[in-house]
Amino acid sequence: MPTRRTLLGAATAAVAAAATAGCVEALGEQERTTPDGSGGVRLAELSIQNTHGASHRVQVAVEAGEEMLHLGTYELGADGDSRTIEGEWTETPGRHRIHVALDDGGVRTADVVESVGSDVSCARVLIRIGDDGSLGVWTGANCGSDADESDLESV
Repeated sequence: MPTRRTLLGAATAAVAAAATAGCVEALGEQERTTPDGSGGVRLAELSIQNTHGASHRVQVAVEAGEEMLHLGTYELGADGDSRTIEGEWTETPGRHRIHVALDDGGVRTADVVESVGSDVSCARVLIRIGDDGSLGVWTGANCGSDADESDLESV
């Protein structure tokens, strides 16, 4: 069984490799600000879900500006296993980028502000392994209590 240090190292290496390979094109962009001048959005919810028939490992990195807020590796069981990832992003607006790797595969990146628009103050992100085993990153701008999965859009 891999140690936590090994898994965090793998997540860091995956994000670094993506950045050097040019896969994280948003990293070099100038910061945008929201209408209220906060410089980003509040990330109300970050969750991962596996609807595939097999278990998977998902590596997640959350970045705001130059700061890495979270690095984690999550083992998800088959057929509907899910969890919410907690962090400081739920209270503090920021220019969040979510980097995700599935089973040591390539890294996908979602720029939350770019995905939901600069006029939004609150966003949700769902990292989902679909029925066919593919990785999807979905964002939504509806943070109210009536928000549901239909409000999310793929990035």
